[in-house]
Amino acid sequence: MVQGGLRTRLTIESVTKAIEAYLDGEGWFDIGREHLPVTLLDEFPGDNDEVALNTLAFSADGGSGVSAEMGSLAENHFMSLFVDFFAENDALGRHLIGDVYYFLKTNPALPVYDYTDTTPFPILFHVHVEEEDVDWRKPSRAVSAWQKHWFTCSFTIEDERANDG
Repeated sequence: MVQGGLRTRLTIESVTKAIEAYLDGEGWFDIGREHLPVTLLDEFPGDNDEVALNTLAFSADGGSGVSAEMGSLAENHFMSLFVDFFAENDALGRHLIGDVYYFLKTNPALPVYDYTDTTPFPILFHVHVEEEDVDWRKPSRAVSAWQKHWFTCSFTIEDERANDG
């Protein structure tokens, strides 16, 4: 059983890749679109970083565990994830982050793959998107010019797992 930091890493990587694959299927990374290319970051940029317009950034907050039932070693683990988009304009920002929101609201379970194995990567388990926690907004804090058309989608995933400890 995959546990600890490896489990967290594979979960974040799998959810990120699922969102990327959906956006790719929607044509967001196609050449020849009427907007600047969409680029990806695997972490939230710092305020002093220079970020290209139409950058999509993925990040995760801490997690928490809750006992599934009294006296059981089973634990449900919750993790907050964020998709931030620094768009060239508000219309594009709402469109792309709206697609992320739609994907998360319509895919309540996402597979977690073992990216440490050889391809094809085996599915280890599934995590659940907490539908009531999927939210998108335009933050009001714009410190840099590239944050002027910033949109974010936040969501919580639940990993039902057994505690082997």
